[in-house]
Amino acid sequence: MSDAVLSTLIDSQVKEATTRFCKKRGLKLRHLVEQALVEQLEDEIDLEAYHQRRHEETVPLERILAGSKKKK
Repeated sequence: MSDAVLSTLIDSQVKEATTRFCKKRGLKLRHLVEQALVEQLEDEIDLEAYHQRRHEETVPLERILAGSKKKK
């Protein structure tokens, strides 16, 4: 991945708390922010996939296991 600059305004108390959090845990602010953004994007993608597939038929585990026993 190539680097890009991201600039935003946040509440000063949030910034201070985040800076303290990072210092206490030995994290870089950049890493924390990047990971938070990636996790949020992944959550949104997962939620979208769930909504698209939530009405699909499900197969009980017992039926899958029963089918695998018959093949042996």
